[in-house]
Amino acid sequence: MKSALLVASSIMAISTVASAGGYLGLGLGTQPSVNDETAGIATPSGRSLRGLGGIRFANVSLEGALNGFDVIAKHNGPTTEYQLSAALKLSLPLGNNFEAFGRGGLERTWLNVDDSRLDYTGNGFLVGAGFEYRLNAILASGSLFVDYNFHHTTLENSVGKLDSTSGVWGIGFTVGI
Repeated sequence: MKSALLVASSIMAISTVASAGGYLGLGLGTQPSVNDETAGIATPSGRSLRGLGGIRFANVSLEGALNGFDVIAKHNGPTTEYQLSAALKLSLPLGNNFEAFGRGGLERTWLNVDDSRLDYTGNGFLVGAGFEYRLNAILASGSLFVDYNFHHTTLENSVGKLDSTSGVWGIGFTVGI
């Protein structure tokens, strides 16, 4: 515990241009790679899309996001899987407005199919990392980013449960509000 506090304090103590405020963003991701258990019930069929919002205090951000991607359910055809998350994001300035970041948080996942008894829902976590270029526009600050997020959720329905994992590479932007 002490070492975790020391690492967090060290990251936050790195000098950088002070920045605080809210932001909204949009990210476009690859087709998620999923584990065999998830592929047994639904196969991703396209890119993922993520809407996000957060508030930043120096090098720490609290971030919420809604991620979704189309899947082909084994017995029910096309549908969408959603992941709603709340995460802590720690940024490390690299110079010239570039930053590296790490993200970790909790999420709720749901996959609705035609029969509500077979709808899957569950709680899990996400971890991710990436790089960001901070823009300093006249009216609003923003950024461009590239990242990778790993999602793990235990999905359950009336029939049973399964461990679902997915990984997504993404590219996107944020705009300060």
